[in-house]
Amino acid sequence: MSRPKRKAVDNTAQRAKKARGETDLADGLRWTAEGKPVKGVCPLLVLSSDTLEGRSKVAGFDIDFTVIQTASGRKFAVGSNDWEWWDDSVAGKLRALDKDGFRVVFFTNQAGIEKDKVKPDTVKDKIEAIIKELGIPVLVFISTGNSHYRKPSPEMWNFFIKNCNQGVEVDKSECVYVGDAAGRAKGWANDKPKDFSCSDRMFAANIGIKFSTPEEFFLDEKPAAFEWKSINPNEILKKATKPDPKQEFHKKGKELVVMVGCPASGKSTFRKRYLEPHGYVAVNRDTLGTAEKCIKVAKEALKSGKCVVADNTHPSVSARANFVQLAKAEGVPCRCFWMQTPFELAHHLNLVRQNQTNGEVRRIPDVGYNVFKKNFEEPTKAEGFTEIVKVNFMAKFDSTRDEEIFKQWTTAGH
Repeated sequence: MSRPKRKAVDNTAQRAKKARGETDLADGLRWTAEGKPVKGVCPLLVLSSDTLEGRSKVAGFDIDFTVIQTASGRKFAVGSNDWEWWDDSVAGKLRALDKDGFRVVFFTNQAGIEKDKVKPDTVKDKIEAIIKELGIPVLVFISTGNSHYRKPSPEMWNFFIKNCNQGVEVDKSECVYVGDAAGRAKGWANDKPKDFSCSDRMFAANIGIKFSTPEEFFLDEKPAAFEWKSINPNEILKKATKPDPKQEFHKKGKELVVMVGCPASGKSTFRKRYLEPHGYVAVNRDTLGTAEKCIKVAKEALKSGKCVVADNTHPSVSARANFVQLAKAEGVPCRCFWMQTPFELAHHLNLVRQNQTNGEVRRIPDVGYNVFKKNFEEPTKAEGFTEIVKVNFMAKFDSTRDEEIFKQWTTAGH
């Protein structure tokens, strides 16, 4: 009679232990959650230890289809027990790395957690089982959604270096990252399918360390051909328009400016840099909530003698019409500033902005770009604009950090 009751107590104790982040692993390994929660989940889950020594050599690994694969043969695991080693050589190689003085670290994207397709405890239980079977200490960093921690952003690596390596400086020339998202085309070996992305290769490149695929690292196969499948941000900078410090975009008299451009094309940066410092009042649905409120605030600003800049995507004639009509009714010129940023670059800037703001500004989903494309109508003077100014992407950054983040590889719409 007492056995079921004791089991319930044990389960309760185990749940409490998990809630505290405690594990049955050696070396003081425990879980913590980092960052501001999104949809009830913190953007970064960390398995680390305060007692493990820091190491200057790091061997980083993706988990799925790099260290392990599903035992069921499915693309996505069914529960925490659906796994087996990717190859018989994996466990021995990881143990040898630990013995040779490398800190073995797993860096994994698990966006299914934020989407509520998989529970955090399911992922944690599987990882703990992997480490138990390895018998060596492994640090783990899990990006739970589409945040600034998601690979290929190097923020998981940066968090590890700053907080989990006991202050020991890492020698990047001695480090490696291994992952299966390597940009290989369909048929790169026999009948192999194409890689779903190039994010693991980009992750290593953004950090500045050597990259290997699982086949190269564990099986000593020769490197296969690959494509980055994204824009090269450094090449973009070489071709970008250089800002002219003498160029002015504001007017001395009262006017209304309508911005036009796809998401993350640089509209807000432009108006903050070139219009707001000259007294322009910005109206934006992101802050005001509705188009009606934007018109109301714009009208009040114009009546008080101020210039106005309407900062939204405004893809269609109808989306711009109310502002054009307001300018006409108030007897002021209405100019259109049309961002010429290519879509692929805007996708890159979308992720750059998320990383620059440490996730405070979330990436805009692809549907936002699709809606813009579907509704876009090229602005013309026939709508009532007094001038249409085409604005090219300008290579100007507010800080060295912003420039460094721009230069990092992103998946840019792929």
